[in-house]
Amino acid sequence: MNQRVRVTSPQTRLALRRRSDATRRLSRLSGRPPVDRSAIDFDDAERALHRQRRLAVRTAAALVLALAALLAAAILTPGRLGWAVLFFAPYPVLLALAAVHVRRAERIEAQYCEDD
Repeated sequence: MNQRVRVTSPQTRLALRRRSDATRRLSRLSGRPPVDRSAIDFDDAERALHRQRRLAVRTAAALVLALAALLAAAILTPGRLGWAVLFFAPYPVLLALAAVHVRRAERIEAQYCEDD
């Protein structure tokens, strides 16, 4: 006997239930203690989200500029050294940009988090 089963993520199931307290249930699913909905400052959360979005746009722009500079350096470098620039130089640049981005994003998040 074949039976159809609908498989969805816990977040989707929570969103489909209209009378559920999603923040309490998501806290339970993530292993964190339940958060009272009145304790959430939605204005601070929105400000933090906007600041992190601006940071992401700046990081993406820096990445584009860095890769364009590496491409220009590869074009101007003669012979096999140009290929070496293309193959090996982007990885340290990506690692540095990622490290700076994560550090700044965590700083933004820490500014809006309350100490328990």
